[in-house]
Amino acid sequence: MNRVPHDSWAIIERVIRRYPESKREYESVLGTASGSPGFAERLGGGLPSSSPVESLVVKLSEPRMERLKREIEAVESAYGKLSAEHKKVIRVRFWSNRYRNVSYLRMSDSVGYKEAQMKRITGNFVKSVGKRLGEI
Repeated sequence: MNRVPHDSWAIIERVIRRYPESKREYESVLGTASGSPGFAERLGGGLPSSSPVESLVVKLSEPRMERLKREIEAVESAYGKLSAEHKKVIRVRFWSNRYRNVSYLRMSDSVGYKEAQMKRITGNFVKSVGKRLGEI
């Protein structure tokens, strides 16, 4: 099967487009959970507070955080294997506009590739991320 189903493609594109935001959220949880006081300490006593490591483990084991970690790893793994020129195509296509993909016509001026080649680059990237996510 060479073509990615349309619904899977849409899911994978959404994951890729959300990557910068997801990465910031995941890293903020890592930063705040490790340096923040326990829940009981914030309330002013009561139950003994949990250690910072314990609260971090609990937070990171939540289903949303596990999903974010899996998505971040999938995007970073596929992105890391690209050449510098192909990385630029992906950055412009998916991450220069937060709400939608930049059209290939608008991209051609900044990346220097023809539309067919940009479609091939983004298609291979989407397939690679999709395989790592288990969508394909």
